[in-house]
Amino acid sequence: MLLLGAALVVAVLTTGAGLVSEAYHISPAWLLSFWAAVGFLGMVTKTYGLHKLRSPHFAGFSAAWLVMHICVFLLVLAYLGFLYYLPLLAAELFLSFMMAIWLFGPPANRPT
Repeated sequence: MLLLGAALVVAVLTTGAGLVSEAYHISPAWLLSFWAAVGFLGMVTKTYGLHKLRSPHFAGFSAAWLVMHICVFLLVLAYLGFLYYLPLLAAELFLSFMMAIWLFGPPANRPT
């Protein structure tokens, strides 16, 4: 039931965002970038926790990482295509997570 509710929320949000972007003549690339950024921030928050994002240094690193991630996302999809994006995504996330671990330490272990 929770999965169905989450799917409906995502469907309503993306449809609403699409309608708003159509009404205000916003490029679909910006909309795609926004949802990629939401997913990226969700991944970083889940991995490191919200308490880590309150640190100014980690927040700055995450903001720079987000800008780099979105630029890679848009440039690769625009010029190379989705099949090239997957290996580049893996490489970009690997290098960025290694840099985050090097600068800020590994994520805290949470009981599952």
